Amino acid sequence: MKPLNWKTIAEFVGILAIVGSLIFVGLQMRQEQAIALVDTYGSVVESNVAVLNLIGAHPDIWEKGLLGDELSTSNEIIFSGMARAVFSHHAHMSIRVGRIGLGNSEDILQQLAYAIYIFPGLRRQFEADNEFQKRRNAAIGRLYSWFEIRPRINQYVSSLDNLQPSIPTEKQFIFWYF
Repeated sequence: MKPLNWKTIAEFVGILAIVGSLIFVGLQMRQEQAIALVDTYGSVVESNVAVLNLIGAHPDIWEKGLLGDELSTSNEIIFSGMARAVFSHHAHMSIRVGRIGLGNSEDILQQLAYAIYIFPGLRRQFEADNEFQKRRNAAIGRLYSWFEIRPRINQYVSSLDNLQPSIPTEKQFIFWYF
């Protein structure tokens, strides 16, 4: 057997160093991914708590608003803010779940669409927001962007309107989770 020269030993050590660094980078990426997932769950909890606190501060307005009951102007403003917080929460979670791959982001939009379907006040608010966005976009010449979720929610609500599933007589008035 031929003795190894320094060049061969150096190349072998270099290959081992490259393989070792690739393994290290792979482990580091897995760790960073795990940290990102934990941060995502933390963000979900924070968003849920914020919406629950908002609703918990005005449960009577939330219930009346969802049912489509008459609200004073100031209570209508509060309900509008709560509804927008719920819409934003679901949009944010749908985008986040879709990008990270934690599940089916469309499930979140379908659940929101079902809530819009069964609660007349939520539907009225969603439709008013849609109309405002359409007018604003037309006025400033903006087209929907690729991540716009409103058209997808509208599709789900339209499907529910066509299917006409029964609306439960007993409804959950607290914020629903995805």
